Amino acid sequence: MLDPVTSFHRQLVEEIEAYERLQSGEFPALVNLNGLGDLLVALRIHRGLSQRQLAELLGSHESQVSRDERNDYHGITVARASRILEVLGASVSSQVVAVRS
Repeated sequence: MLDPVTSFHRQLVEEIEAYERLQSGEFPALVNLNGLGDLLVALRIHRGLSQRQLAELLGSHESQVSRDERNDYHGITVARASRILEVLGASVSSQVVAVRS
């Protein structure tokens, strides 16, 4: 009978730990830009900004930021991602490695 409670507690602890890592500035690595949406959300959280505050900095509506985050920024353009990173005071650097087939 305690299995669902134990499972929920474990999940909650994991989410709190993940949130604390974001607040401390520990971000996941990106591979081929996979996870970019999660990174943008993480950076907003790290900066202590609400969706409304980010929208104001971007000159857009809160509903747009909410929709973008809900969809993990799916289909975001490089220019828009770059602007969000700029507003959040962050940058992403990468190294390109050619893979031989």
